[in-house]
Amino acid sequence: FQRTKYQGTNRGAGSTVSPEATVTQDSPDWLVGFNLTKIFSSKTFFDMKTNYFEGIYYLDPEAGYDAYRHFDLNDNMRYFSSGYYFWADRARFGTNVSLTHYAEDFLAGSHEFKFGAEFERSFARSRYGYTGTGGELGDHVKYWDYSGGPYTGPYLAYQYAGYDTNTRYTRLEAFIQDNWQVTKRLNVSLGARLSQNWGDVKGVSGTVYRTNRIAPRLGFTFDVLGDKSTILKGHYGQFTEAMLTAYHDRMNPIGNFNDYVGYYYDPGAEEWVEMFRITPTPYQMDPNIKHPYMDQFTIGIERELFKDTSFGVTYINRKWKDLIGRYDMAADYTAVEAYSSVLDRTFTVYQRTDETLETVAMLITNQKMDAERFPWILAKPYRSYQGLEVLFNKRFSNRWQLLASYVYGRAKGTVDNSFGSDIGWSGDRSDPNVWINAEGNLTSDPTHMIKVQGTYVLPLDINFNFYFRAITGDAWTTQFETQRLNQGRVVIFAEDRGSNHYPIRKTLDLRLEKTFTLAKKYRLGLMVDVFNVFNDATVNQWGTVIDGVSTDWYTDGSYPSTSGHDLYGISTPRQARVGIRVIF
Repeated sequence: FQRTKYQGTNRGAGSTVSPEATVTQDSPDWLVGFNLTKIFSSKTFFDMKTNYFEGIYYLDPEAGYDAYRHFDLNDNMRYFSSGYYFWADRARFGTNVSLTHYAEDFLAGSHEFKFGAEFERSFARSRYGYTGTGGELGDHVKYWDYSGGPYTGPYLAYQYAGYDTNTRYTRLEAFIQDNWQVTKRLNVSLGARLSQNWGDVKGVSGTVYRTNRIAPRLGFTFDVLGDKSTILKGHYGQFTEAMLTAYHDRMNPIGNFNDYVGYYYDPGAEEWVEMFRITPTPYQMDPNIKHPYMDQFTIGIERELFKDTSFGVTYINRKWKDLIGRYDMAADYTAVEAYSSVLDRTFTVYQRTDETLETVAMLITNQKMDAERFPWILAKPYRSYQGLEVLFNKRFSNRWQLLASYVYGRAKGTVDNSFGSDIGWSGDRSDPNVWINAEGNLTSDPTHMIKVQGTYVLPLDINFNFYFRAITGDAWTTQFETQRLNQGRVVIFAEDRGSNHYPIRKTLDLRLEKTFTLAKKYRLGLMVDVFNVFNDATVNQWGTVIDGVSTDWYTDGSYPSTSGHDLYGISTPRQARVGIRVIF
């Protein structure tokens, strides 16, 4: 049984956020689990693991629900309120069972057979909305303020009372695998996993999301010289993505969603004018939708250097398939030109036509280029990764161990690898502006990754552990905000995706641990941890919009720090922790 409770204040704080414009966090949860192992014989045993989880994750505005959020475009600051609340209630029940059997001298070798199944039932209720009450535009409004030209404060406003969704799913998987020792030098691993998913929502009868797929896996190890000093190994497998309520969250009843309304301020008439109103319309689920998965191929060789020590090289290739997104079947666009004075460049962008501006017909489907069905997907949707790993491994002996690795990798594509990039809530893939300069390095693109971790047993049996890592920062892209189009201002990539990277972050963590034996069968561990020993303060997020009303990257010298970028994130500072662990 595990019970945890996280509480926080000033969530969302930053250099562009006033303290009262943050949120509080309240997120208690509990987990209960049960494990059973039954040994039938020296060659056969059964495992069962069952667990139930329940918790909430609530974000509430520090300033309360009555205050409106104002974002000042002149100083790029958020004031008065966070402008939103978010309440998430979650529950999950899961059970895994497996049967393992060892068979020697059977079917041309020795085998380790494993059969199993997994069952999961999950529930997710999510509530979200804007804050503010009693103002001239009514409740639930976020304001953008701007002073310049004819404007003296009021500029843009967006009204959204939010949504209340109640989404569930059932996942059932079955697998079979065989670790087969063909000869003394060759081992083969065979396997397959059947995944079936059913998504449903409260208030809608039946299943709204249904997929099934079989994921094959094949691997081998080969003793090249026959003396176990040089091992060639390879693996091909498909890995089905996790089941998420986000895939079918928008299939909730239409009454659970509110209108989204945009306004602009007319300084001449001194009044707000409704710019657009998007009335919720039912989403449709592609009846032939396929669940996303990843194809992975690896090949490597490992060589023993001396006792307990080896050196290896591995090539890794990953491709993501059947990416999911939403597409507005009613949308249509015309090409227009947008000029950036800072970049002195003219871009071709896309303006939604007047006739389709307030008409929505969203389809949740697998993303692909199809000139007839999806004319506004202008580039092939894909995501891939290739990497080369060099690994040095000194296994534990003589009171010490060491693991050191270097990986050179490239994550490329047109669909990002940040969370939410390929699920139903993700960006509108029918908007051709998202495909401008869309191909390049993905956000999580650790080009260079060095990791060194080790353990040394000091006198008095005190364990000293260290973990050093140096990893290339996330990729980022220069962006440009257009003038106001029919659908509002649009931010586009002004260069190929991920043309730049944040600096390499270098982090060292240390731990000292001493374990005492109590009453022969109990052990007490005392730990001291220090994280980020050198207090590395590498920037990991800053402004990237170089031109437009939402500019947060200034080239006129007005921001002398962080190369003119608004600073949004740096590495977590040095922290120390003392812990106690009881083992019985």
